[in-house]
Amino acid sequence: MLDPNLTGLIGIALSIGVPTISAAAAIIICGTAMAGVGTEKPELLSRLIITVVLGEALAIYGLLIAFMLIAKLPGLKTMEAATRALMAGIIIAVGTGAAGAGISYAGSSLIGATAERPESYSSNVIGVVLSEALAIYGLLISFMVIGTI
Repeated sequence: MLDPNLTGLIGIALSIGVPTISAAAAIIICGTAMAGVGTEKPELLSRLIITVVLGEALAIYGLLIAFMLIAKLPGLKTMEAATRALMAGIIIAVGTGAAGAGISYAGSSLIGATAERPESYSSNVIGVVLSEALAIYGLLISFMVIGTI
């Protein structure tokens, strides 16, 4: 059986590690696509920056949960409390992982489609925004779980 503090630390590691990797992947994929479009149509970059911004938000969500869990660390005296901390870390990790994949795929498609037909932007941005919502769902549930510690 793990020590409650070690279990909580694993939750903290997951809550900062996976969202940061997800953010990096989204930024790399969408930023690279934006660089390609920017050489041909720089006027589109101000609209397409949303893909990189929403990717970066994933790391911020993980950071928020990590801060909250670090604040709870001294109070993790039982395995039940520690398991809740671990689950909060897992929830935000899964939510941001899914969102990172969605932003990467939908974002790069949005960038390519907008380069071809700029008028398609408002229809295509929905996939990126809804992908971000997956992380927000994880963030909210993690908040609720941490509230029970």
